[in-house]
Amino acid sequence: MSEDRATLATLTEESRDWRWWVTRLLAGAVGVVLLVAGVLKSTDLEMFIKQIKDYDIISNRTALALTAWGLIVVECVLGVALLLFYRPRITLLATGALFLVFMGAIGWAWVTGATEDCGCFGAWAKRTPAQAMLEDVLFLGAIVVAWFGHRRVERPPTRLKSWVMGLTLVVGLALPMVFGFPLSAISQSKPRTAGMKLETLQVQGLDQYDLRIGEYLVILLDTECSHCQAAVPQLNALTQDPALPPMVALCKNEEWRRVLFANTYKPAFPLGQIGEKEFLKLLAAGETPRLMLVRDQQVLKIWDKEVPPAGEIKAALK
Repeated sequence: MSEDRATLATLTEESRDWRWWVTRLLAGAVGVVLLVAGVLKSTDLEMFIKQIKDYDIISNRTALALTAWGLIVVECVLGVALLLFYRPRITLLATGALFLVFMGAIGWAWVTGATEDCGCFGAWAKRTPAQAMLEDVLFLGAIVVAWFGHRRVERPPTRLKSWVMGLTLVVGLALPMVFGFPLSAISQSKPRTAGMKLETLQVQGLDQYDLRIGEYLVILLDTECSHCQAAVPQLNALTQDPALPPMVALCKNEEWRRVLFANTYKPAFPLGQIGEKEFLKLLAAGETPRLMLVRDQQVLKIWDKEVPPAGEIKAALK
């Protein structure tokens, strides 16, 4: 037995040529990217769910939440496995398959224009589908190269590595809860606004309004959303009713996009800008345009996608 170990150690040392280093470095680099991506997404799972929903591939809330949570776990587990070079035959194949899935979804978004943000790093880094596709092609290429060299580097898995992988699975499953995502939110069909108060918002372009006091119709509006664009005439009609509160829109879009939207669609209400993270938290599981009836910062009622008739809003004011 000792002779076999000595022989294996000798062969391992002899095999550490440039191909050994290239294989380990490529696998480790991809592992770091996957691990970082998984951890960053877990810090705001609600936003990651919204980003997946924007692909228009999955619509069910429970399926979206489980997909987002599952991707975080898979990225964390594969990331650590690549760093440890744990069972490389399985790990490299699984990673390659994962990137093919990513590329398929990103290709869909690129062709259809479903979303401008791939969601690869959650709320922390914005990537267009084109940028994400190029990056994923490079990562997949690195995995292919590592696959052809893995036999020169492969070692029998140790008990310590197996324990680390088991711990990584547990940590990956727990991360979203650690960052405040409750299990009850997985199947929650109603949009959530808990934890976000209007008084905490930093709004640009609405200095003449104090959303902390009084009644308002607050619209969450994305200038690139076709539903928002089509809803402008109905929203404008509501602004003409003197019995309704004043209407303001909150957008995550840059000033030039808001100006272009105003010039093209002629909204009769002002458009302000809030941070993308705040916007997505307010939107939660809902859809744009989201109309919120607000009284002294308290949301009385929410309407998503469809503009309600004036009478329904008046009834909610009572």
